[in-house]
Amino acid sequence: MWLRTSVVVCVALTGYCLTVSAQSQKSDVFGFLRPTIQFSADDRRQLDERSVVLKILPASGQELATMVAASLNIGADAFVAKVRNIVALKKGPHVPQIDKFSPTPVIEDLRQLTLDDSDVNAIERCRPDRCALKLNTEEIERLHRASASRTSVPNDTVQQEFRQIVLERTKHFLASGTQDTKTQFLTLMQNSPFVLRTPQLANYLERYPAAPLPGAESFLYWSKETYAWNPMITVTQVTILRSSGDGPLPEVLVISRDIFSTRYTGGSLVLSSLVRDPAAPKQQRYLVYVNRTWVDGIRALWRPLVEYRVKTQAKKIFAGVRDRLEQTSAVSTE
Repeated sequence: MWLRTSVVVCVALTGYCLTVSAQSQKSDVFGFLRPTIQFSADDRRQLDERSVVLKILPASGQELATMVAASLNIGADAFVAKVRNIVALKKGPHVPQIDKFSPTPVIEDLRQLTLDDSDVNAIERCRPDRCALKLNTEEIERLHRASASRTSVPNDTVQQEFRQIVLERTKHFLASGTQDTKTQFLTLMQNSPFVLRTPQLANYLERYPAAPLPGAESFLYWSKETYAWNPMITVTQVTILRSSGDGPLPEVLVISRDIFSTRYTGGSLVLSSLVRDPAAPKQQRYLVYVNRTWVDGIRALWRPLVEYRVKTQAKKIFAGVRDRLEQTSAVSTE
């Protein structure tokens, strides 16, 4: 959620218990991630020394999977508060525009969203089934009509029409769930064993909004991000869950999924877990971020290059997010 090649998830369950396989060992605070992700003794040593541990996870086809982890000196309440304030947490040089949607989204929620010239030019060249942006035929026609309008500033009309399209996509998700990228999302979910071992969570993600998840807190936000050559505008759903942290479940789990993206990706499933080790001094906490993304156009020949870029950038980005999480006038250590 915070990094397209990195961070953030929370599991919160108050008076509600997700069922997890007995394979999750209480003695291993990261046991819930097995068998896909395992931490060696050297990994644990690096975590305890405040180093960032990164692993490229097995993936094939158009899926790219990454795990990043680090120790985190912040308590569960403060962590959840930071996630709720997603705008302050994410906004920066690579995320110049971002805002949360109202519980019932309105066009005013998107007033700060603007298309760059590269996007406006791409819209001009868009044709059905041949467009640099992920727009359907009706949306392309609407934007072309807006561009051809005889208003004094046609670009403003295009910007406003695009905001309206994003709003409609967001409302459609809240009413009917993911449709266009459902196949891709289900593939990502099938490759996430922890999700599959928690039936209520899997049902919630697959059938949203038809299958509510008791105890969950959810919100949506939009962002414009500039990690790649051209800007990417996305709408993301964030779900926060909490548990006691004494069992095999993370103390906090934040699940984020992209429900709309203008470029590069066809869906994502990101799990960010705040894990507490009750056996460690001062109840040490760790943040574990697992990102599974459906990447457009990735080929076997390109995969090593893409994974190399992730390896060289993700640690630095993740460390920056940790700094933001820990920046507070009164950090709670609970």
